[in-house]
Amino acid sequence: MSASSKTAACAAIGVLLLGLGCRSRSGTSDELVRDELRVEVLGCYALYDDRGQRVDSSFYNASPLVRLDSAVVGITARDTFPGVVRVLVRLDTAGRRVDRIDSRTQFGPTWSADSLSDSLRLSFVDGFSGAVLTLATPRDHPDTLRGHAEEHWDAGPKVTARGRVYAVRLACPDTLSVGGRAG
Repeated sequence: MSASSKTAACAAIGVLLLGLGCRSRSGTSDELVRDELRVEVLGCYALYDDRGQRVDSSFYNASPLVRLDSAVVGITARDTFPGVVRVLVRLDTAGRRVDRIDSRTQFGPTWSADSLSDSLRLSFVDGFSGAVLTLATPRDHPDTLRGHAEEHWDAGPKVTARGRVYAVRLACPDTLSVGGRAG
């Protein structure tokens, strides 16, 4: 088989796999896959508590600003939340990265989408403890996301409810990308 034939065959297989990956698990194309990437929610958000104050370190491991990136960190086999886990970039109040980004580990800040419930799960869990925000993502208004926060602990009470929270979209600094991808 010539190099150009191999290239064409690989391209055809890639298109076929891409098409299969975009279909829902039930096989109908009009249904959403549970962990489908919602590109309209990618970007930067300021996080607020129910009093309108920026989320701070009182929400364990959380940051006041975040960036939802499209880079995949991994896939989980848990039934409690969707399987595709993506990079969540913690930002300080000036919009600078708080952490070194390592898209090879699921420990640290991550996010996932649940298309069945139209929600996002922002996890600041470091492998032991951390805040988790669950935000509704209405298709008609993705610039303000509302939901609730919990803190997950490795010792003591496993989950502590923190109340209502919301996220407001803002412009991301140009320097924030993972692997050169802006989202």
